[in-house]
Amino acid sequence: MGIFTQDKAKNWIEGLVCIATRSITGKRIHSVLRDNKIAILIFLIIISGFFFYNGFGALFPRFFVSNYDLGEYILLNDKDWISSGVVEVKEVAANKKIEKEKGYLIKSKIVLENKEDAVEDSTENQLHQLVGNAPIKEMIPFIAKLDRKVAAFVVGIAKKESDWGRHAPSQGGKTCYNYWGYKGSGSRGTSMGYACFGNPEEAVEIVGKRIETLVAKNINEPRKMLVWKCGSSCSGHDPAGVQKWVSDVSLYFGKVMQI
Repeated sequence: MGIFTQDKAKNWIEGLVCIATRSITGKRIHSVLRDNKIAILIFLIIISGFFFYNGFGALFPRFFVSNYDLGEYILLNDKDWISSGVVEVKEVAANKKIEKEKGYLIKSKIVLENKEDAVEDSTENQLHQLVGNAPIKEMIPFIAKLDRKVAAFVVGIAKKESDWGRHAPSQGGKTCYNYWGYKGSGSRGTSMGYACFGNPEEAVEIVGKRIETLVAKNINEPRKMLVWKCGSSCSGHDPAGVQKWVSDVSLYFGKVMQI
């Protein structure tokens, strides 16, 4: 075979290879394009279905059953159902807040009452220490509940007038619980020209109210409280005795005010 014949055969073979290669490549490209078209078509179908579903939901809204456990079959669409849930959450939060505030108020009240009880106990203890074993000790729980200034006068005047009950009017051999020389009438009438009370509580209540009335009229210190001893005027009384009354009452008035 000549050189020319060999070259011609070689070119013919290369041509066949080239044609075969192009054919295979073309098929691959066609296959890829076909697959892409299918993928795009599926994507468009999904998108169309999404919009169709939403539109369908707008025409035919979904409904939910409310209060099924309570036997109340109330149908709510999705929007109303969500809104009702929000309302319920707000109501629960509001109720929790109210319960928390109530709990706080109750705790605050308990703390305040405990503090008041502690103060009252402290006042009683100190008053007991002040009067010792004198008869007025029975009245300390009631005296401790009085306004501080009123209580100070009750204790100070009782010390001066009866030595805290050691020298007081009696009736039928029983004390009248009148440790202040209070004139008037008690539940047991009078004795020796003074009120006769039925018990310590009554005595503190009546005498305490009288002193409270005087304090409200600005008779708020022992010297001004001489009206208890002298009435409207001390002109007919021994000046030394008047001064001693003020001095003795002031001593224990001051001690109670410092409690």
